[in-house]
Order: sequence, then structure tokens, then C-alpha cells
Amino acid sequence: MSSEWAIRVHNLSKTYRLYARPGDRGKQWILPAVQKCLGREPVQYYREVHAVENVSFEVKKGETLGIIGRNGSGKSTLLQLIVGTLTPTGGTIDIDGRVAALLELGAGFHPEFSGRENVFLNASLLGLSQADIDAQLDDMLAFAEIGASIDQPVKTYSSGMVVRLAFAVMAHVKADILVIDEALAVGDAFFVQKCMRFLRTFMERGTVLFVSHDSSAILNLCHRAIWLENGQIQIQGSSKTVTEQYLASEHRSETFCSPDHSAQSDIVPRPLTAPLHDMRLNFINQSHLRNDIEIFSFQGKGRGFGSGGARIVTAGIFDHEAKHELSWVIGGEAVCVIVQFVASVAIRRVVVGFFIKDRLGQILFGDNTHLTTNAHPISLDVGEEAVACFPFRIPILPQGVYFADVAVADGTPSEHMQLQWIHDAFRLESRTSSTSTGLIGVPFGKIEIRKLSRTKEALAS
Repeated sequence: MSSEWAIRVHNLSKTYRLYARPGDRGKQWILPAVQKCLGREPVQYYREVHAVENVSFEVKKGETLGIIGRNGSGKSTLLQLIVGTLTPTGGTIDIDGRVAALLELGAGFHPEFSGRENVFLNASLLGLSQADIDAQLDDMLAFAEIGASIDQPVKTYSSGMVVRLAFAVMAHVKADILVIDEALAVGDAFFVQKCMRFLRTFMERGTVLFVSHDSSAILNLCHRAIWLENGQIQIQGSSKTVTEQYLASEHRSETFCSPDHSAQSDIVPRPLTAPLHDMRLNFINQSHLRNDIEIFSFQGKGRGFGSGGARIVTAGIFDHEAKHELSWVIGGEAVCVIVQFVASVAIRRVVVGFFIKDRLGQILFGDNTHLTTNAHPISLDVGEEAVACFPFRIPILPQGVYFADVAVADGTPSEHMQLQWIHDAFRLESRTSSTSTGLIGVPFGKIEIRKLSRTKEALAS
């Protein structure tokens, strides 16, 4: 009968010996034994560094455990011990299931071998037979999306290409347990979205051990978390509890410094008058407008799904007049999301929708046309075109890149046929200089604070 746990670690330790001089290593091999024979106290020519010290935890099957900590806290060493690329100094590790790992950049890749050769090498090490690799090779290469470079030596790859290839192999070995270090931090934004979709699907059936500096990623993805500091567990428990205590510790240790706004030199401070009138497009320079829009193909393999009853031809976020597509925003602008499509079959009740998601694939907001058209449904014949426009005032998003999924369906939100759903149909960059916190911020009007004059009689009452 299989166990309830996938990973069980007990009193795990990894200690390194550091020598001040190269010659001290030879002295350590010879002199302590001689000194002991002469009845003297042996001299130690090294100092010990405990990268991991007496770490114990369990990960249940189907659970996602996050490990968070500063640089040098022992996170990567712990993962290497678990997957077997390092030998522990003490303690035990028990694993129930096949493990696939994505550790530090380039781990397990031979730089002189081509990408294709490294696919075979890594997949073999992860337990796939030659026949299995041959059967899944095309899917792996399609997932990696590195084209003709697959037959070039890995030493010529960029860091992003190495991550693409490593994740592609890991995603196709049919593992029970995924162990992921922060290697995804170097991937391009579109590929990270693809990886996050795979991870969320895998998390429904498998076990994940996930390491990150990013408390938001730990909170969003993980059931439980461990805070590691100086090779020791500070606390383990729910993701919320662990990340809160970790962030509190980070806050106490940071030295306050003024933020550098030099990168925002093209943004003029927002006027504080007439807060109900949209003045933002009057002062933002025109660099946020796309004058040379790249036509993005929605036909890429794996970018979406659906019956094929509709074909989305345009999707993007535009200014409030729907004349110019926006490449970046600050927050508070009046904008509209536009989705244009062609019916490939007769559609009885058209429903168009979108949602905006962050780099972790977490949905922030979105809408669909159901309520607008429920009383008077829109139907389309084969070949007819339609366009949906969603006007709104954009919230304040933390700086970074965001993506939108768009979809066209026939029916209602509760009962419908998905005609076409496009992952990452368009991207949007936030360049806010706001100090608001949270997943999204509200574009406030003019914020005021003033003193209140109180008479002695009023205070007495």
C-alpha cells in the first residue's frame, strides 16, 4: 500500500569544510593522524560551514510546499540533497515516486552537447526509455520553442533558451514529484505563462516542491511553506503564516532608502485638480501608444483551445476612443479591451470575455458580454464578423508585465460551448510610480489631510 507522503526528510544536514589555504587540505589529511599518534591534540586546519542543519519536514502526495528564504539560506542546497545531486552529511531522505527537477540554470546539461542530445540525456536520467523519448520528442521541442537552435551546442544558448529546454523535458517525463528552483526567473514572460499553466495543471494531481524569493509566488501557489534561514527551518506552516513572518523579518532587516524614480522620468506627476475628470492621457507622453503594432499569430500550438467555431483576429487594450493600442499604462486611464472575431459556424448566443492575469497566471480581473446581451442575444451566421469592446478605468497594477486571455463562446457562462480560447492573447506593461500595495490598486482622486480646529468647549463636551 502506498504511503500518504511523497517526500520525507529527517534531520538532514550538509556541512562543507573550508580551507584558508590550498596547502591546509593536505595538512588535514596527514598531520592530525600524526599528532594523535604522538599523543597530542589534533589540530583542525579547516572551518565548518553548515549549509543545511537538522532539517526535517514531510510533503504529502498532491501537496505543493514552498521554500522561501534569503540568498545563502540553504534553499538550493536542500533541493540538491533531495534530488540526489549532493550527498548529505547526516540525516535521511525518503521519496515515494518519480522526481523531475529544474534546479539552478544549466544543471544537468552538457555544454558541448547539442540541445537535442541533452534532451535524450536528461530524459534518460529521469527514467524515460528510448522509445518513450522518441514518442515525445516532438512535443518536447514544440514546448521549448527554440527552433533550429535545438541542434546547436548548449554552450551557445542564452539563459532563457536553457530554461526552455530544461522545463520542456521536465514537463514530459510523467513525474510524480516536481522540484523547482528559481530558474524560471530568467525565462521570458510568454514562456513563464506557459510554464505556470503547466504547473497549475500538474498541481491538481502531483506533488510540487517550489523554491522562490518571491513571497507572492509562495502565497499564490503553495499549500504550505517553510522559511529557511542559515540552513535551519525558522518556521513551517500555512503559506500565509510563513510569508507574513518572513516579510516581517525582511522589513526589520532592511535599511530604508528613497526610491529611485529616474526610470520614470517620462511620467509627469498627475495633476491633483478635477479628480473626476480623466486627465491622464493629457500628460502621459505618446510613447505608450503603439504606432507599429506587431501582428501576433493566435495559431501557435498550445496557445489555446476550443471547437474552432470562431476565429479571433484582433485582441488588445486601447485608449478610451479605441483608436490607439496601448503598450503600457500607469493606472487610472480610461481604456477599452477590444476583441474582434469571425464566426466559423452559426453561433446562437455569442459570449465574449477576457481576463487580465499576473506573471504567476493569477486572475486579477475581467468581464464578459453575457449580462449586456442576455435580454437581446446576438447571433452570427458563418463568415460574419463581430467586435466586443469592454470600457473601464484601468486599476493601478504593480510594475511588471501582465497578460490577457480572451475567449468567444456560444451559450451562457454556466452552459456554453467554447469556440476559441486564446492564452496570452496580448500583453500589457505597468509602469506605475504609485506607492499603493496589493494585487491591484484603486486610482483615487485628490487625497487631502487637514487639521481640525477644536474649541475648548467642543473638546470638553
